[in-house]
Amino acid sequence: MGSFWRIFSLELKALWRGRTAPLVALAAAAWTCLCPYLVHGDGTTAGAEEMILRYTLGGAAAIVTVSLLIAGADSIARERETRRLQLTLIKPVGRWAVALARMAALSAVATALIMGSAALYAALARCGRASELFGQNCAHVYRPVLPSPQAEAEVMYNLYMADAATPKAVKEAPRKVVLRLLAQRARDRYDTIGTNETAVWKFALPPETLDAAVRLKFTNLYDQRRTVEGFLAFGAATGAVRNVTRASSVFALHGVPGGDELRFVNCGTDAVMLRPRQDVEVLLAADGFAANLVRAALELSAIATLLVAFAVMLSAFLGRPVAVFVAVASLALAEMSPSVLEQYPDELEKDRVDAIGLCLTRMTAELARPVSALSPVEKLASGECVEWSETARALFTHMVLAPALMALLAGLALPRKNF
Repeated sequence: MGSFWRIFSLELKALWRGRTAPLVALAAAAWTCLCPYLVHGDGTTAGAEEMILRYTLGGAAAIVTVSLLIAGADSIARERETRRLQLTLIKPVGRWAVALARMAALSAVATALIMGSAALYAALARCGRASELFGQNCAHVYRPVLPSPQAEAEVMYNLYMADAATPKAVKEAPRKVVLRLLAQRARDRYDTIGTNETAVWKFALPPETLDAAVRLKFTNLYDQRRTVEGFLAFGAATGAVRNVTRASSVFALHGVPGGDELRFVNCGTDAVMLRPRQDVEVLLAADGFAANLVRAALELSAIATLLVAFAVMLSAFLGRPVAVFVAVASLALAEMSPSVLEQYPDELEKDRVDAIGLCLTRMTAELARPVSALSPVEKLASGECVEWSETARALFTHMVLAPALMALLAGLALPRKNF
């Protein structure tokens, strides 16, 4: 452990003396201070606060992550080129400790800078127009109890194949392709509620729930703005609904929720549509904004640590320019792949080039899922609670488990690259 801490200390000093840490800290602080003056909302106070929070904290975390990602991809490769790494490995130092200590040092800097940016944002927000955020509680979000999209796709598959109206191209397509399309359809499936009709969704709320609200996002067949009228009932708790389609709105429930069924009665003149998996949520009051901000910053730090550890591992296998290029390109592909799959999921494409491209994009999206599945800034900006369980899981997997495994892989490469 002594060698680990020596390398850890030397890496921290190198980040400071090489001006990497001070410059990144200055850039993150400057962005945090200037972003509120550069970002404009939708004309409402709540919309402006949401946009400022999203871009301020998210932008500062992006600056820190990308900068230290490049520094991580440069760390071991740079020492190998200058022949200093060979001198380090001659001493009784474990090869995995060389990589792990550098990952830990970069992670410590990333965590300090992201937490510092969050603290700076909190201080500025308290003194500015966003001070009322600290008086608001975030909300635990519960969604309807439904089968998974994959399970629903399995049920739909046989019915779809037996239907005479199913196109021949679909029937001849591989089963996994059709199941993937059906699962996507299940995620986006709408429930249509006509005039004077009732929709029912089952929820699993914790016992002794006293206060609850419902968040709904209505649409209609032609995606136009129309008036929505109705009422909600959850046991003894009821609430009135009056809004327009295409707007996500929160409706308070008055009374004590009971049972496990949320009912919505459409009293308007037009049919409305809702996606149960995306547009129907029950909100329960949680703790305050400050605690939620801390959890969000911790998750952002965990994401930065995972990406930095990946970059350090690359620097053990590759040279400096190649490692930096692969690290940055991997991050760009991981960011783009979900939007590519959303716009072009897989319409039974038979062109070989497109099929290969989609396959690689799906593979990239799956590999990046541990990072992309976390959305702390999105939840923080929308008032959702960043759950402690999710944060603890991210800290363990991204800050402990994944870096340890990547350090072991990096240790395997060091002897071949130096002797």
